[in-house]
Amino acid sequence: MQLISRQVGDVTVLAVDGELMVPTAPAFLRRSRLLLASLDAPLVAVDLGGVRRVDSSGFAALVALARHVQRRGGDVCLVGLAPEARLLLEIMQLHLLFDVCEDMTAAIEFLTANQPAPAKTVAPALGRRLLGRIGVAVSGLERRAAS
Repeated sequence: MQLISRQVGDVTVLAVDGELMVPTAPAFLRRSRLLLASLDAPLVAVDLGGVRRVDSSGFAALVALARHVQRRGGDVCLVGLAPEARLLLEIMQLHLLFDVCEDMTAAIEFLTANQPAPAKTVAPALGRRLLGRIGVAVSGLERRAAS
């Protein structure tokens, strides 16, 4: 498993290549947290387009990363999920937790649009949004969870 980080405006893109499974999930989580350590309220797009296989341990690492980022006042969006991974995400009902975008452009627009106004001095609420949505551009189908 390879993890490559790059910055696109205010959004940190974490591109994962390989497998996100039991042997690699802990290293993914550890490296992701290290890459985001210096950022306040990180906006993170996790590019899973290069992931060949993902299992429940991989999704557990993604959940842990999302909780870590949300505690710091940031937001996470998953990008490029393969159909099998998207199905597993829905079976595990994690589609209620993650925002999922079809491509990187949509993810960056989504993350920056949901960014709080910089003039606010209020600390991030602990009870932040826990429910997400999946938008599918091809068929026009859009599912939204109640917030």
